[in-house]
Amino acid sequence: MADRGGIKRKALSVTDKLNILKMYDEKSVNKNQKEIAKEMDLPAYTLRTILANRSKIESSAMTGSCKRQKIKHGKFDELEHILLEWFNQARTLNLPVNDNIVTEKAHEIAKRLNIDEFSGSGGWIDRFKKRHGIVYRQICGEAESVNDADIAAWSENILPNILKEYSSNDIFNADEFGLFFKLMPDKSLVFKREKCHGGKLSKERLSVLACTNATGSQKLRLLVIGKSKAPRCFKNVRTFPCDYVSQNRAWMTGDIFINWIKQLDLSFKKQNRNILLFVDNCPAHPTTIPLENIKLVFLPPNATAKLQPLDQGIIKVLKQKYRKKLVLRYLKEMESKNPAKKVDVLDALHYVSAAWDEITADVIKNCFRKAKFVEGDYSAVEKSSEDFQELEEFPGYAEIDEDVATSNIRSIDQIITDKIAPADVTSIDEESEDEEEDDTTPILPVVNALDYVNELRRLVASFDDADESLNHLNKIENFLYAKNIKNMKQRKIDDFLK
Repeated sequence: MADRGGIKRKALSVTDKLNILKMYDEKSVNKNQKEIAKEMDLPAYTLRTILANRSKIESSAMTGSCKRQKIKHGKFDELEHILLEWFNQARTLNLPVNDNIVTEKAHEIAKRLNIDEFSGSGGWIDRFKKRHGIVYRQICGEAESVNDADIAAWSENILPNILKEYSSNDIFNADEFGLFFKLMPDKSLVFKREKCHGGKLSKERLSVLACTNATGSQKLRLLVIGKSKAPRCFKNVRTFPCDYVSQNRAWMTGDIFINWIKQLDLSFKKQNRNILLFVDNCPAHPTTIPLENIKLVFLPPNATAKLQPLDQGIIKVLKQKYRKKLVLRYLKEMESKNPAKKVDVLDALHYVSAAWDEITADVIKNCFRKAKFVEGDYSAVEKSSEDFQELEEFPGYAEIDEDVATSNIRSIDQIITDKIAPADVTSIDEESEDEEEDDTTPILPVVNALDYVNELRRLVASFDDADESLNHLNKIENFLYAKNIKNMKQRKIDDFLK
């Protein structure tokens, strides 16, 4: 290292490059690339190259090759990438794997990719395992053998030792759930108990990742996964209530999960905070992710229904609140003279985020207690008759998508198709259109919106106990006035430049 805290100009190992990436992430909040490169005693082009190759560097670190100065690639990179994804699925499922099975799968992939020169020799399999840090391990027992006694033993003997070094504020659980986001009550019988692994109904489904700590004091921003890369309803929208990515089946994948958890790890690093995160062992959750401030713990297989806090009632309440919003919309449309506008993805993002915000800390703490993550007596999470009385008119509607898949075991063909398909993970900034989405609603001019706020204020003021709502309307009005003044100034500048 140089005196200025930088790295000497020499051949950089993967570890060096990882350190550079970490330093860049910490400094990029208030400095540009050129300043950071100078501070680290690096040529600017070297820093640019490292940033451009971030995913390859981090992938190499995951496979235990951090001492190398160059990231070595096999002759059949695409084949190996697909094979590694299949291997990670097999390992997650505790399936027995050896050299013969891996080589057989490699030949299957080579045939699908039309790679005639691939031989799959013993030398290749050894190099493949070394490149990716693969070590076979003995499988102890079967996942299906988990029973109530095993679950009790894990909760009483293993879990307390895992939790003992962390406060309740630093103990988190993350889980995915499926959501038929546009399903109105009148269509619910068609979808009852639908698992929806793909096909036509997958267009109606979103996958949602929720994460919270044991005290309910920190509900993380939801991650929603949809099929469309940039739905038309996103046009002109700059602020979103949650994070959104796309995947061609609206499933959680290893790539999406890795991206999410590494961003979360960086956030906790900036807070100088170490946390414990529990997840289930589904194939979309890779077991080897290099993390600094997150200790990732996988729940025992086939036991998450009883051990996972989010499955003890948190997700159920979230869905009930989401369905309530759709029911209220449905009832409003029944009385409206205007043709009903279908629920689109943007509506769903707002509804599910609002439902998540409405879940109380008491509900969350109660569910963590039920899962034995927090000491104390558990009381059943029940629907409030006042909150959910609208749902009672539609039996089964709130539970309609409780069995919907959010990930799946992908065959070799599916993995290949997903790799060939454009951009598995896509941000909301992209400009593509999805013809299956409804036409976007025009954005209301700010001046007109201010008139509506005034009308809303008069309406709200006619009700009792409306002080808080009036305060919110005042904040919205102030926000719109500020935007209107900014727009007026911009128009004057544009007119001056003509």
